[in-house]
Amino acid sequence: MGKYAVLLSAGPDRTGSALNGVEYALRLADGGHDVRVFLDGAATRWPEELATRTDHPLRDGLDRVVAGDVEIAACAYCAAAFDATTGCQTNEIPLLGTAGEEHGPDIAALVADGYELLTMS
Repeated sequence: MGKYAVLLSAGPDRTGSALNGVEYALRLADGGHDVRVFLDGAATRWPEELATRTDHPLRDGLDRVVAGDVEIAACAYCAAAFDATTGCQTNEIPLLGTAGEEHGPDIAALVADGYELLTMS
């Protein structure tokens, strides 16, 4: 089976791209592939955005990802820049990197570990 890292940078103003990224990740995981989702840039705002919008089309998919169907993490640097750190933490999404100092995830390490990068913006 394959290994995929979905790098999701589409924020709340790009619902279609975000929805596609989460759906692709879930379909790959359902097919037995090793999948990780990384919230990057404006996408770090989704957890807080969806907390108040239970009828949003992305809600079910992101809930499945966070529940453990797919490994998920967010960039700490971007979460701080987009004022989204609390939303990620409240939804128990691990933060990678260091706010204001280091971007996460380590893309080079993912590629070295055999992950194919899928970017959704």
